[in-house]
Amino acid sequence: MTTTLDPRAVRQLDPHAQPSNGPGSTTDRPGYTPSLSMLGILEMGRRQAWQDVRSATPLILADAVCVVIALAVSTTLAQWTNAETSTFFAVSVIGLTLWMQHLNGLYPACGQSYSTEFRGILRTCMLVSVVVGFALMTKHDWAIGPLMTWGAFSISLFFSLASLRPVVRRVLGRFDWWTQPVVILGNGAESRQMLMRLNASRQHGLRAAGIVFDPNRYWHVGGSGTDGTQAAIEVGHEGNGFVPSPHFDSATSVMAKLEPQAPVRTTAGSLKRSASNWLGPLSELESIMSRAGSSRLAIADPGSDRWYDFHAFQGIPHVIMPLASEGHPTETARLCQVDNSIELHCRTVLTHPHMLLTKRVMDLTLVILTLPLWFPLMLAIAAAIKIFDPGPVFYYQHRVGRYSHPFRAIKFRSMVCEADQKLQAYLRENPAAQQEWKATHKLKNDPRVTKLGCFLRKTSLDEIPQLLNVLFGEMSLVGPRPIIDGKDYDQEYIQEHPEVFALYQMVRPGITGLWQVSGRNETSYKQRVFLDRFYLHNWSIEMDLFILWRTIKTALFREGAC
Repeated sequence: MTTTLDPRAVRQLDPHAQPSNGPGSTTDRPGYTPSLSMLGILEMGRRQAWQDVRSATPLILADAVCVVIALAVSTTLAQWTNAETSTFFAVSVIGLTLWMQHLNGLYPACGQSYSTEFRGILRTCMLVSVVVGFALMTKHDWAIGPLMTWGAFSISLFFSLASLRPVVRRVLGRFDWWTQPVVILGNGAESRQMLMRLNASRQHGLRAAGIVFDPNRYWHVGGSGTDGTQAAIEVGHEGNGFVPSPHFDSATSVMAKLEPQAPVRTTAGSLKRSASNWLGPLSELESIMSRAGSSRLAIADPGSDRWYDFHAFQGIPHVIMPLASEGHPTETARLCQVDNSIELHCRTVLTHPHMLLTKRVMDLTLVILTLPLWFPLMLAIAAAIKIFDPGPVFYYQHRVGRYSHPFRAIKFRSMVCEADQKLQAYLRENPAAQQEWKATHKLKNDPRVTKLGCFLRKTSLDEIPQLLNVLFGEMSLVGPRPIIDGKDYDQEYIQEHPEVFALYQMVRPGITGLWQVSGRNETSYKQRVFLDRFYLHNWSIEMDLFILWRTIKTALFREGAC
C-alpha cells in the first residue's frame, strides 16, 4: 500500500498566515523562525556527537558484561567436556558482539522502544551464535562437547542481553547526564502530550528540556485589562471554526521572565506553562537549544503550515516532525521522495501464504519442543482441580476463529459450577458490578472464581490447555485475543471496528498477544482493539518472539492480572 502525503492536504488552517511575497516565501509569516547560523549548526553537531558517546558508553559496558557472562558459562561447560577456548577467541567474540550491536543501531539507541531494541538484540545473537558455532565446529569437528558449549553460549548471550539491558536503561534513565534533552516546539495539547510522554519514558534515552513557542501566534490584543495592561485572547481551533478562549494574560506578561512559583495560566486543554517548561520565543531557538544543551527538536504544533518547510530547521541533528496520518502500518513503513511529494510506503505481510506457513511452523516447533515442560504441568493442575474443586477439569468456550469459523477454546476451569447463573444473580444485586461488566466484560472481584482458579488466572496457567488448540490448528501462540460472538461479548469489536474485525478473521487468534503484555485488564476495551490493529498491521516473526519473551515477564510478575 502506498499513501501519497501532499503537504496541502494535511495542513490545518493557520489564522495568522499572511500572503507570501513569492513562492516559498516565509519571511512575512508571524513567528517565522530565522535560519540557524553556520556556527550554531556546527556546534550542535559536535554536541550531538559527544552526547551520543556519553549515552552509548554505559550500554557498551553493560553489553560487554553480558558477553563475559555468556563466555563464563560456556567456558565452565567446556572444561567439563574438554572443549578448549582461548583468550583471543573470547576477546574476538566480545568485539564481534559489540560491533553487531552498533550495526543494529543499539548505540546509543535514544528514542528506541524496547520492542525495537529486542529485535536488534535478536539479530545480534543470531549472527554471533552462527559465527561462534562455525568456529567451534571447525576446530573440534562435530563432537558433543563443542555442541553443548555452543548451545550454552548462545542461550546465555541472548538471555543476558535481553534481560540486563532494559534494567540498565531504566536505571540510567533517572540521570540527566545520560538522557538527551529534546526541545519541544509548539503549544497546546500536542506539546503537553509530548512533554509528558518524554518524561514518562526516560529509559528510552530522551527527556523534555522544555517548550518553545511564539506568544504572538497564540495571542492578539483584545482590549485593556482592568489593571491597565493589555488583555489578550488566545485563538484556538475546533472543527472548522475559531473558538475564542477565556480572558488571558497579555503577550507582554508571558514574554517576561517568570518566577517559578507563578505559573502562566492557559486555556483548558493546553499545557500549564511555568519557568521550567517555557524556554522562550521562536526567534531565540538557536540560543535556547544552546543553553539547554540540546541537539534534538520535536515539533508538536501541526496546526501551522510553516513546520512543513524543513529548511527552517535543516542542520539540527535530530528533528521530529508531525505526520497527519494514522491507522497505517509503522514497523515496516518507509518514506520516499517522489518528485515534489513524499510517499509513505506501508507493507503488511501477515496474510502472505509463505509468512503464514512460517508462523505455523514456528508454532508447532515451539509447542512440540516444550512438550516435556507443559504436559506434566497440565497433568498436575488437572489433579489439583479434581482434588480441591470436584467437577469438570476443562472449560470450553466458543470463540471466533480464522475465516470466522467458530472453535472451542480449552481452558482449565477456574470458576465454580453453574457460573453463569451465579453471575446473573450477582449482577442483579450489584449495580456497580453490572456497569463494570458492561464496560469491560470482566469483574475484578468475580464471585465465580475459586481460590485455585484465582491462582491459575493470575499466573495465566489456566490457558495452558490452549496449547492443544495450537496443535489442532485452531489457534496460534501469538495473535489477537480470541473474541466471542455473543450479545453480551465483543459486539463493540465486531460492530464498531469492522476494519479490525476483517483483519482478525484472516489469522488465527493467539494464546498471548500485545494486549496480554501491555497491561491486560488494566487497559480499556478500545486500547485492546488498538493493540490488535497494531499487531495485525505490523506483524513479523521478530514481533512474535518479542511478545513471547514479554509474556514470561508478565506471567511471572502477574502484570495486569485480575
